[in-house]
Amino acid sequence: MSTINHLLFVCAGNICRSPMAEVLFRDLARSHPQLEKLDVSSAGTIALNGNLPCAGSVDAMRKKFGLEMATHRARPLSRRLAADLVLTMDREPERDAKSLKLQARVEMLGDFVGTGEEVEDPYGGPSRRYREVARQLERLIELAVAKLDKETAAAS
Repeated sequence: MSTINHLLFVCAGNICRSPMAEVLFRDLARSHPQLEKLDVSSAGTIALNGNLPCAGSVDAMRKKFGLEMATHRARPLSRRLAADLVLTMDREPERDAKSLKLQARVEMLGDFVGTGEEVEDPYGGPSRRYREVARQLERLIELAVAKLDKETAAAS
């Protein structure tokens, strides 16, 4: 595997799952020196530029992890975004990202870490759904951090 410098998380609107994954990855990667210089961001396949994150996502991240994502602003996925690895939340954004013929490797997060699971969109659901997604993302992001840390160490 080639060196990963830019990691991009992708969902549909870039207001729930992908920004949650982005802030979780940044937080968990801090304890892995190999990943400190990794540029981590997020985008959405149908995102409206500048949209605010969902209150449910912001609340779930604050309460469960003490992490802040209220300053996040949505941005659409495009070929102009720098990325070596694009990790999507489910099959639909994976298909959409692949159809853009990005220069990056595109894979669903669940496939990347070996579980094959999709992260369902909590948009419009009760706060419980956002908390469930936060817990699922924590588990998947921990696996992604471990995998990328191991790959980065092997490449150095």
